[in-house]
Amino acid sequence: MQNTFLWEIANSFSKPEQREVRNFLASPFFNYREDVRALFEMLSNETEPPGKESVWAKVNPEKPFDDQQFRLLTSYLLKLLEQYLVYKENQNDPVGNGHLLLSAYRRRKLPKHFEKAQKAVAKQLENQPLRHPEFYFENYLTANQQYLHLLESGRTKDLNLQKVETQLTTAVVAMKLRQSCLLRAHQAVFNTSYQIYLLDEMLALAEAPPYRNDPGVSMYRLCYQALFGEGSDALFLKFKEQLFWQDQQFPKAEMASLYLLAINFCIKKINASQHQYLREALDLYKQGLKTELLLENGLLSRFAYNNIVGIALRLEQEWDWAGWFVGHYKDYLEPAQREATFSLNAARIAYARQRYDDALLHLQRADYKDLINSMVAKVLQLKIYFEKGELELLDAHLRTMRMFVRRNKRMGYHHRNWQNIVHFTQKLVELNPFDQQQRAALKTAIEKEEVLTEKEWLLGQL
Repeated sequence: MQNTFLWEIANSFSKPEQREVRNFLASPFFNYREDVRALFEMLSNETEPPGKESVWAKVNPEKPFDDQQFRLLTSYLLKLLEQYLVYKENQNDPVGNGHLLLSAYRRRKLPKHFEKAQKAVAKQLENQPLRHPEFYFENYLTANQQYLHLLESGRTKDLNLQKVETQLTTAVVAMKLRQSCLLRAHQAVFNTSYQIYLLDEMLALAEAPPYRNDPGVSMYRLCYQALFGEGSDALFLKFKEQLFWQDQQFPKAEMASLYLLAINFCIKKINASQHQYLREALDLYKQGLKTELLLENGLLSRFAYNNIVGIALRLEQEWDWAGWFVGHYKDYLEPAQREATFSLNAARIAYARQRYDDALLHLQRADYKDLINSMVAKVLQLKIYFEKGELELLDAHLRTMRMFVRRNKRMGYHHRNWQNIVHFTQKLVELNPFDQQQRAALKTAIEKEEVLTEKEWLLGQL
């Protein structure tokens, strides 16, 4: 097939979903064409996009290839698969779509059915645990259907307009504050600028009753104020506490995003030498692991794995836990990256315990194809050679690192950081230990350098 669009959709379904699609396509209500079912069967079993003629030959073996009919066939299947996807999304919506049933009963002039369904929908909404922004929006949609029902039945005195307004405002405030948090986070990482409309008004509403006590509003109000406003340590701790005890009131993916926002905030604070945030970051990581919020499809990213070990090693009382973590979560890493990531972090733990030979042995066991991991391993070797006084090995290693950095100039922040590590380590090696003026000048230069992840280690060696 020239266009792989349909093939990609057909191959995106899991085995259970394929069975559901077959049943969907077999229903005369949705589809009566055998060639459509045959086309899906063929595409879902092809590992590579097939050619148009070969597809046609298998689906319609007794008919000559007709490009127009082929396009109509694929278009028809595509629309049916999209109908199935919409159905699945509706079925998987955690707060449901009760307002659609209410709308159907209202349009069919079935007031008794409407009122019975309205009570059931309200009960279902209230009993499910989620209180994220979409919960309030679904409440607004159902309340709006009730308003239209009352209006159409002539009961204008009993209109629920205040409830409609309150639910809509709650949903809008929660959604706007969530969007504001995401915009500010993206803005900080990618050095761009966004205009956030009505932010002050949204924050003011979020502070006022009845909205301030709604979890979907209070979570994002605290998130914005603690991470992006004039936040204090106390405000961050309040936000962190709310994350921990309200984790069942938000969908897993949304909670994972909130955790990552909080963790990135902690890392920013740590990089600004506010070391009290090491504990906060590790607490967030531990809770995220416990609740499996940091796992995606049962796997932990190697970046999170590396960060967790790095933070734990800066808290000496957590070294034993770090050793347990490295072994326990090894099998949660992507298979292709598992051995290299495990070996690197086992080496980091051995280095922290000053078991230098063990650390070097771990580093030799893996081939670091990932650029960042490769450089982390090289920096670790550098520190071991320096601390062991292996100056000849260190000299050769520094030359290797210089060539490595020179070949990877397009890494922005990382390139400058690695360049600075090599530069200042060389200065340490060349330093006359009895020249106090030279020592003071080097200390000042290290302290002033903004991009230098090993600043603490360099100052310690100095």
